[in-house]
Amino acid sequence: MDVTALDGRAFAKFIAAGSYFLKKYRGVLNDLNVFPVPDGDTGTNMFLTVRSASLAAAKCANAPLSEVAAAAAEGSLMGARGNSGVIVSQMLRGFAHHVRHRREIDTFVFATALRESVAAARQALLRPVEGTILSVADAAAEAAYRLALHERDFYRLLTGVVRAANEALDRTPEQLAALKEAGVVDAGGAGFVYFLEGISSFRPDVKVRATAFPRRPTKKSVFAGTQQVGENKFCTEFILERATVGVHDVRATLEKLGESLLVIGEIPRIKVHIHTDVPQRVTESVERFGTVTHLKIDDMERQHHVLVVDSAPHARAIVAVVPGEGFEAIARELGAEVTVPGAVNPSVRDLLLAITKTLSDDVLLFVNDKNVELAAREAASRSDKRVVVVPTRNIVAGIAGLFALRSLGDATTPPVERILVEAARVRAAQVFFAGKDAMHGALRIARGRPVAALDGELLVAESISEVLRDVVQAMGGERGGLLTLYYGGTQRERDAKVLADAMSEAFPNLDVEYYYGGMSNAEYWIALDE
Repeated sequence: MDVTALDGRAFAKFIAAGSYFLKKYRGVLNDLNVFPVPDGDTGTNMFLTVRSASLAAAKCANAPLSEVAAAAAEGSLMGARGNSGVIVSQMLRGFAHHVRHRREIDTFVFATALRESVAAARQALLRPVEGTILSVADAAAEAAYRLALHERDFYRLLTGVVRAANEALDRTPEQLAALKEAGVVDAGGAGFVYFLEGISSFRPDVKVRATAFPRRPTKKSVFAGTQQVGENKFCTEFILERATVGVHDVRATLEKLGESLLVIGEIPRIKVHIHTDVPQRVTESVERFGTVTHLKIDDMERQHHVLVVDSAPHARAIVAVVPGEGFEAIARELGAEVTVPGAVNPSVRDLLLAITKTLSDDVLLFVNDKNVELAAREAASRSDKRVVVVPTRNIVAGIAGLFALRSLGDATTPPVERILVEAARVRAAQVFFAGKDAMHGALRIARGRPVAALDGELLVAESISEVLRDVVQAMGGERGGLLTLYYGGTQRERDAKVLADAMSEAFPNLDVEYYYGGMSNAEYWIALDE
C-alpha cells in the first residue's frame, strides 16, 4: 500500500524511526568522528538531539503536521548537542518553517521542505564546509526533488534518497583532507544517512531493521597523529533565554571568540554552539542580551586523548552493575569502563575488583539494583580511589542516569542528585513468569503466570502481551512518549518485535523500541520516557 501523504502522526513516526537508527549505530558514528575535531562523540550528540525532537513530536502526534514539525524543531533546539546536532536542529527548524501552514504534505512538498532545511542549516554557519553533513543533506534534498516529480509514494522516494545520500557520503573523503588522512567518511554525514535509512526501514513490509551501509572502523586506527584538537578546545553550548536580540547580533558578538560557531533559533530563545578557548568570555559577552541557561562546556582535547589517543589517563571512570550481556553492551556504549555481572547480586569483593580495574582515581559506581547499594558503599569505603556510589534502583534507571551524565559536562564528581532526578523521569517495570504459587496481599498468583512488577505493585494476566498492556496503561502510556522493551529470559528478538507491534497498535501515541537485555531473571524490563 502506497503512502502518499505525510501528516503529523506519520512525521512523528519518521523522527522516531530515524532516532532508533541513530541510537543503534551511535557507537559507529563516534568511532568515525574526525571533523571538525576528533573528540569521538558525534553519534551520541546526534542521537540525543533527534531523541529530544522525537519525544517532543510524540506528545502532539495527533495534531496537524505543522504543529508536530514545530514541536520537533523546538525539542531539537533544546536538546541540540555538538556541531552535527545543532545542524540537524536547524534542518528541522527549516522543515517546520516550510510546512508551517499545512496539515499534511505530498512527496513534492516534502522534497522542497528538505531543500529549505538544508538552506537553513547553511545559513546558520559562518563558513560552511563541504564534505560534511551539509554535502550529504544537499545530495539527499536534490535527489528527493528529482524523484518527487514522478514518485508519489514516500517509501519508494526515500529508497532513492538514501542511495543518493550514501553516494554523497562516499565522496566526503575527497572533499575534506582530514577525512582522507584518517581513511573515513564524515561522521555527521553518516549519521544523516542512518537517520534517513531508519525512516525507510520502518515501513510495514521490512522485517530486518539493520543498515545496508555499515561503517565500522577500528577506533585506534582511525585517528592519525597529526589530527589534534588544537586551539579553541572547549566546546561551549548554551541557550539564551528571554533574548532581546536576534541570531545575527549574537553571531556578530561571538564570531571573534572562537570557531565552529552556530547560532540558531529566534527571539526569545536562541541556541549557541562554539569552540573557544575562553568560554567564560563567551557567556559574559551575551549576558546583556538575555539569560544563559543549559550551559555545557566540554574539554575536547581531554575527550580526544581519553577516547582515542591515550590508553591510560582517564579523568573519570564509570563502573556499572548489569543484569545481562545486552545491558553490558549498552552500558559500555554509554561510557561504562568496567561492568559487573548482576544476575546474582555481586559481592563487596566483586565490586572492589571492578573499581580497581578502572584507569582513573575518580570512579562513579552505578549500582542499578537497590539490593546492591550496601555492598557498593562498603566497596567504596575500602577502595583507595575516590568512589561515588550512584544508587540507581534498577537497570532502566541506570541507563537513564548514564544518559543524564552525558549532559552534565566534564565535572569529575557530578552531582549524584541531578543524575538520580533525571533517572527518575523514566518509569520502569519488570515482567517475569511466577516461579511458584503465591499470594501478594489479596492477589493470588499461579505458578507460570506472567507477572509485572511496577512501583512495588504486581499485575497478573494470562499472557505477556496482556500484562504488558496493563502495565503500560498503569504507567500512563496512552499519553504518549517512548516505550522501550529490553528482552531476556526465554524471549527472542522475534518475540520482542511481535510485542512491540502489539504495543504500538494498543497505544498509538507511543513510539516503541526494543533491545536485547540478556537478563536471566526476567522476560522484559520496560522503560517509559514521557
